[in-house]
Amino acid sequence: MQYGKWRGMSQFDLDPWQEKQSSAEPFTLGYQKGTGEPVVYGSLLLGAALLGAGIVNSSLIPALASLPVFLSVLWHYPFIDNRPQLAANETGLYLDRLGVLRWSAIADLSLYKTAVRTMEFNQLHIKLKGPVEDCLVQREPRSVLRGAMRKNWRLKQARSSAPVLDVDLHLLACAPETLLQRTRQFWRGNDVFMQHSSINNH
Repeated sequence: MQYGKWRGMSQFDLDPWQEKQSSAEPFTLGYQKGTGEPVVYGSLLLGAALLGAGIVNSSLIPALASLPVFLSVLWHYPFIDNRPQLAANETGLYLDRLGVLRWSAIADLSLYKTAVRTMEFNQLHIKLKGPVEDCLVQREPRSVLRGAMRKNWRLKQARSSAPVLDVDLHLLACAPETLLQRTRQFWRGNDVFMQHSSINNH
């Protein structure tokens, strides 16, 4: 699996999506435009100002104060990065900083909704058939620097026989129901392929 294939595509390739798609079609998905630019660029300017003040005044306090600000910039950097957070093709389902999950290793795909006052949050639940390492076509190379950045998914029940990956959708450039539909087309298509292969082998 060549990860450059995912990264070379625009993070807004599917925005807007068609309301109906009769067959599975590869896609990439990133953050909504304007999600993190104010935080990233505002923090960058503040950190530079603090660091500059420390250098000009030969003071350690402003320079030290700039460190958590620059760490905030690093944490929020994925919001302005062009690489996709989620993608899918016939090979599997890609999650940034994890890798590509085999469709045959996914037990279930579903949406989970929560509401806080007037705000609604959606998550894509990916239930696996086994440990994450066994479900990957290929793991994405790990990076210490990128490991300090925000990621859009969490692993639950990691030590169980059926771990679950929760992917936050409320900041991504997609309609959650459409994402579920498009993702399930690949997943269910793989089930049909596996059933035909089993029948042919018999």
